[in-house]
Amino acid sequence: MSCNLMPLVYENRMFPISDNVLIFTVIMSVILFSLLVGAKLKIPDLVLLLIAGAFLGEHGFYVLERSSAIELFGEIGLIFIMFLAGLEIDLYQFSRTKNRSIGFGMLTFVFPQVLGAIAVRYALDLNWTASVLMASMFASHTLLAYPAAARLGIHRSEPVTISVGATIITDTLALLVLAVVADAAEGEVLDPLFWGGLFLGLAILVLLITQLIPRLARWFFQNVTESGGAQFLFVLALVGACAYLSEYARMKPIIGAFLAGAAFNHQIPEHSPLMNRLAFAGNNLFIPFFLISVGMRVEPDRLIGDWKTWEVIIAMVVLVIITKWMAAWLAAKIYGYDSDERGVMFGLTVVQAAATLAAALVGFEAGILDENALNGAIAMIMVTVPLGTWVTDRYGRRMARAATSAKRITKITEQRMVLSVSNPVNAARLTDLAFLMRDTSVPGAIFPLTIVREQAETEEAVSRGEKLLAQCMTHASAADVSVEPHVRVDLNACDGIIRAVRELRGSTVLVGWGGDHNRGTRIFGTINQNLTQNCPCRLILCRILRPPNTTRTLRFPFPPLAERREDLGTLIRETKLLAKQIGAPLHLYLSGQAAEELQSRIEKIAPGCDTTYIIKDTWTEARKIMFEDVHEDDLIVLPQIRRNTVLWTPTLDRLPELIAQHFPYSNLMVVYPALSSNPIGGSAPIILPATKKFPAVHGVDLPDDLDGPERIGCLLDHGLSEEPDMAEAAYPLLLESAKLNPIELTHGVVLIHGHCGQKENSILLIGHGESERPFMSLPHTPKVIVALLSPKGDAPEIHLRALAAVAKRFRDQDVTQAIAEADSAAEICTILSHVTNEEQT
Repeated sequence: MSCNLMPLVYENRMFPISDNVLIFTVIMSVILFSLLVGAKLKIPDLVLLLIAGAFLGEHGFYVLERSSAIELFGEIGLIFIMFLAGLEIDLYQFSRTKNRSIGFGMLTFVFPQVLGAIAVRYALDLNWTASVLMASMFASHTLLAYPAAARLGIHRSEPVTISVGATIITDTLALLVLAVVADAAEGEVLDPLFWGGLFLGLAILVLLITQLIPRLARWFFQNVTESGGAQFLFVLALVGACAYLSEYARMKPIIGAFLAGAAFNHQIPEHSPLMNRLAFAGNNLFIPFFLISVGMRVEPDRLIGDWKTWEVIIAMVVLVIITKWMAAWLAAKIYGYDSDERGVMFGLTVVQAAATLAAALVGFEAGILDENALNGAIAMIMVTVPLGTWVTDRYGRRMARAATSAKRITKITEQRMVLSVSNPVNAARLTDLAFLMRDTSVPGAIFPLTIVREQAETEEAVSRGEKLLAQCMTHASAADVSVEPHVRVDLNACDGIIRAVRELRGSTVLVGWGGDHNRGTRIFGTINQNLTQNCPCRLILCRILRPPNTTRTLRFPFPPLAERREDLGTLIRETKLLAKQIGAPLHLYLSGQAAEELQSRIEKIAPGCDTTYIIKDTWTEARKIMFEDVHEDDLIVLPQIRRNTVLWTPTLDRLPELIAQHFPYSNLMVVYPALSSNPIGGSAPIILPATKKFPAVHGVDLPDDLDGPERIGCLLDHGLSEEPDMAEAAYPLLLESAKLNPIELTHGVVLIHGHCGQKENSILLIGHGESERPFMSLPHTPKVIVALLSPKGDAPEIHLRALAAVAKRFRDQDVTQAIAEADSAAEICTILSHVTNEEQT
């Protein structure tokens, strides 16, 4: 019989507390007290909660009874620990280190299981069944020290990642041992049919959770917003279902919860309102309930005067510490980790709680283990929880300091993001996107901005703007992100945005687009056109039609000369960060001679993410492959150049509109660099290779009433009459250019282009002729067709500069007017040649 510490309390019937409201108040007060005192004394709050549970329980002062409500919340807390571990694991890092996770998982299972069983068998004189079951307690571990690693910001480091991965390996194996021993104790025959059913059930469980949850989550998140907490409740319901289903596979609920977390990993970004709500509910409510409920099982009175109990406790504690240390030491030796990383691995894997308690209770109820083993398991938890948390905190701080020192080598800039919002849907989506692109490792701020046009009802318009920004504030508060909203009154929306950007010292502006699905709608309105010309900082035009966290793949095409952008490093880092946050693979489409060098530069830019490189010889081939790959659930990130800047070329000017028309339901981000005069992030001037002399011009008068392909064929046949092979090779290239991206230089003049032939210089063919038949997809038939053919060996830069030179000629108003009045192709050639002679003079 165990003695009570406060018999007078029982006689006066003051305790245990029976009022549900008072029970809840006491537990919340204990959680708050543990949190505050732990932070003040630098003691892990996990330890204080376990100690508090021991004092509050029936074997302590019996303030609280371990009722069904406490057990329910405690079990949910245990599920939440494993769910959050799966949710926060870096799956990209895990995929890269899966062999190490499996290796460490096997080491941290085999050492405690084998050595522990042998030691217990002969040191405590138990039978082999009890010894194997007790050793399975040493082999398993619970990630109670994981929150300490997360608070230090090292939860995505490789040692922590493989420790989390090892958890699922060793806990699954330990629970398999528990299931086998328990079934054997109940008379189950361990024949091949038994083993087949066990492994088949586990395989079905893994397949069901990992395949079904991502599909359900993507559908639900696309159709239901987080307002009202619907997504939060949806996640809780599915996690509970997965934990319950695991029992049918003869696994404990913690296995199903961990798998559910891993399945939700790609759907719930780290910096999102939903993630913040889940972490808050788990870390501040359910997990503390679990720790208190575990502490209430401790029987302090049995530690007094019972040497057998102490013998079991000492043996269990010493064995688990030694065997777990041996596994961490050997893994660190094999994988080349330093002493700090080894310490964190040991601290994370030495903690015993969930599976240990399950094994102890099952063994006790089945008569395999006695009360001494049960109390030893509780004592082992009481020792390893503070030990593991302290070790993780101590060595984790060293790891964090080392990581911080390494980061200081790179240049730290300020990230000040301005969000131009105009409607509630647009505001929520842009805010979510800003959260995902936010780099928490550098200082910065987010500024939601709405522009109110000065008019008679200005006060009413300002009020509406304030309500709109209030929604942004509410959305940001759910994600625990600080934002600073601003309302500006201006006659012109574009001017208002630019003035606000200068006042707020913005580094990046995010502007939304309405998202009209009509194919004929042009992607950029007047405001956005003006912003691309005048906004001083980096500009991102966003068409976000679907929640970003439901993205399947990020597709990032690199047009020619994109590698020469001043903001290339920032652009790659932001895109990788976005891919990592939403858990989507990043596909990059590279082309040309600079592809390998560009790939090398991209791989060196942090953070790491799941990246695939599609490399083609020409930009046309790369673009074609990307157009074939895009799906509705993809997000396209398109680097674009501002008009009339040194890298701008007319051939790429319509690319954003072309992508928007081809993929009207996909998310699209068009990224413009800062103006050269903007002081933010300046760099050395870009020097392009000089173009060869202006292309030789040949004119062809085209017959009337020819369609597009016929006009191109006629132009080549007569313009290259002396080189029929080159004409034949050029035809499909110019036809594809006319279909995909014909450039309207001015009204009635269209430019098509390609690489063909081995001539020393480029050739410019001018076709002139009236026709009422349509020219590809253009709304009107051009009178003049300009075809530029560069030598096949020319670098993309030379070809694009030649295009820019041709476009420059046709932008001259006098030249344009003269060409419009010309009656023949020869007359147009004379006009262009005259301009060339003037320039040379």
